[in-house]
Amino acid sequence: MPRVTRFSSMKCSVIVLMLSVLPGLAMANSSMEESSSLPPVEYSYSTDLQNALLAHYSNWAGTRHKLGGTTTRGVDCSGFIQILFQDKFKFELPRSSREQMTVGERVDMTDLRTGDLLFFRTGPTRRHVGVYMGDNRFMHVSTVAGVEIAKLFSPYWQRHFITARRVALGALTPSN
Repeated sequence: MPRVTRFSSMKCSVIVLMLSVLPGLAMANSSMEESSSLPPVEYSYSTDLQNALLAHYSNWAGTRHKLGGTTTRGVDCSGFIQILFQDKFKFELPRSSREQMTVGERVDMTDLRTGDLLFFRTGPTRRHVGVYMGDNRFMHVSTVAGVEIAKLFSPYWQRHFITARRVALGALTPSN
């Protein structure tokens, strides 16, 4: 099994910078009509939320997968999401992905927002969880690559998708 090494802080900074600039570039190509139809409060909150998620990612990028782990020496998917919601939103989620799948309201895949929880069936009894980042990407803990940002609409994740849940983060202010 290949060994996954932690990203250097310089690489993480470059990745965070690139991810924070990409949505802006996409908006620059949009027409003025489209950008003016966005509600300013939602957009501002979404940007704050995305920045909080990227800050969390920069601290964990490349951390290897370890079943039951909750530290930067090794973490599993549900532990990572639980720590994210506790650290960034002061919101307590259950420890297991099965329990996390019962929190919040069900969301259709066509209505995803930054911060929504995504659940996948990765085995007969195994469940996997990640958090939607916007732009069809989500952050999760891969058993091969560790903490990463992946494309939601890849054939693998589409095939294994179960549901999305929205936790009421509207009243919460993300902390970096």
